[in-house]
Amino acid sequence: MKLNKSLLSCAIAIAMGTSFASYADTNNKAVSNSEIGTKISTLSTANAITLAQSQNNNSAVLTQNGDSNALEIATTGNENNTTVTQTQSGNFTGVTTTGDSNTQIYTQDGVANGVLTELTGNNNSLSVMQSGQGILVNNEAINKIAGDDNTINIEQGAGGHWFYNYDMKGNENEVNTLQTGQWHEAEITTLTGDQNTFDLEQAGYWNTFKVSSLQGNDNELEIEQDGERNAITISDISGDANELKIEQDGDAHAVTFAAVKGDDNEINLDQEGSSNKIASNLFEGSNNEVTITQVDANNLTTIDVVGDNNELTTMQVGSANEAYMGVIGSDNEFMVNQTGATNSVHLANFNGSDNDVDLVQSGDENTVLVQSSYPDVSLSSNNNDIDIAQNGAENEAIVTLAGILESNNNQIDIAQSGDLNAIDMMVEGNDHSIDISQTGEGNWVGGTEQSAFLVGGANVTFNVTQMGNGNIVEGSVIGVNSTVSVTQMGDGNATTITQM
Repeated sequence: MKLNKSLLSCAIAIAMGTSFASYADTNNKAVSNSEIGTKISTLSTANAITLAQSQNNNSAVLTQNGDSNALEIATTGNENNTTVTQTQSGNFTGVTTTGDSNTQIYTQDGVANGVLTELTGNNNSLSVMQSGQGILVNNEAINKIAGDDNTINIEQGAGGHWFYNYDMKGNENEVNTLQTGQWHEAEITTLTGDQNTFDLEQAGYWNTFKVSSLQGNDNELEIEQDGERNAITISDISGDANELKIEQDGDAHAVTFAAVKGDDNEINLDQEGSSNKIASNLFEGSNNEVTITQVDANNLTTIDVVGDNNELTTMQVGSANEAYMGVIGSDNEFMVNQTGATNSVHLANFNGSDNDVDLVQSGDENTVLVQSSYPDVSLSSNNNDIDIAQNGAENEAIVTLAGILESNNNQIDIAQSGDLNAIDMMVEGNDHSIDISQTGEGNWVGGTEQSAFLVGGANVTFNVTQMGNGNIVEGSVIGVNSTVSVTQMGDGNATTITQM
């Protein structure tokens, strides 16, 4: 189903000097080709109000009842108070405000209504309330804001309404948006400044929220979507100490980050429902904190990180979950906790040192793959702490470190509890400490591409403890000053270790 833009949409866009279609979701919505001059002149006949205020302490109350009315309001000065009420359909309010301590309140009840606000100044307050069913003929609120300490409140109900915040420049601005129903769209095209706050709530389904560019420091975005098939896309975040909190409750939600650049940013993502996805192309910076929580089945998380001292946490509760983290940097901390069946974790630590990896899986048929400085021979990964714990049946852990003895001083701890556990391992480098514990039946420690594991390098400590029946340890330890210890408790155990 495609949405058809109202003619008023194009009128608002042309008034701004740009095509509205460039900002809308043109993949799902058709665009009208009407001209603003014809539209406004036709609809404004006998139903037009133009107000200009350039004094202090002014107050205006404007009310229009009917279809196709138009208001043009220009306010210059301090302490102005303007109230606009429009009922029925096809109404337009255009407001240009320059000055300090102004207050504007706009109420539109009907469909195909639009508000265009251009706000410049300090300590201004803007409130827009639009109601009416808008699935085929939508209401729209568009803001262009430049200045500091502005407060903008947008409330749209019944579905099919759009809110756009263009080129917001300034500090300590606050934007609050509530959209209820379905087929809503909210977008921030450019936000430049510090200590701005954006609070968005969408309730329904097929709602979208987009941030094309967020540049600045200490900004706070809080986004809540409740329903089904909602989507959040953030294409560019640049700055430090920004805080993003995203909560999605329902099924088939998606969150996409194209790029995050900066330090000391905090990102919290919470999804509850089935078939939800979180994907990030790149986090670049240091001292960033990312927390992801997914509850229910078929969830997916993908994160790539470049930088140091970052903390990434993923918690997945449900079945068939997947988590991927690609890392380049040092002193990073990564934790994945999965509860459920058929979960999978893939961690690629390409190049870096002193990273802390903690992977926990509780459930059936879980898989962990950890790769460090492999297969690129130019990379190294040293002094990392890798801790893997699997509790359930048919768990598998695969650990591959280095390719040319360039991964050193790593601590690897693997604990498996359940039946048919398996560990595949190829570790090269010096001064590694490897401890493996398996509890259950049919445990196996072997290699990644052949039947036997391979540990190569000097001063390596390799310890295996197996408690259960039918256990097998088979592999080779190649190097000097290495220590191997195998303890098996149970029946039918077999051990083959080759030292060279």
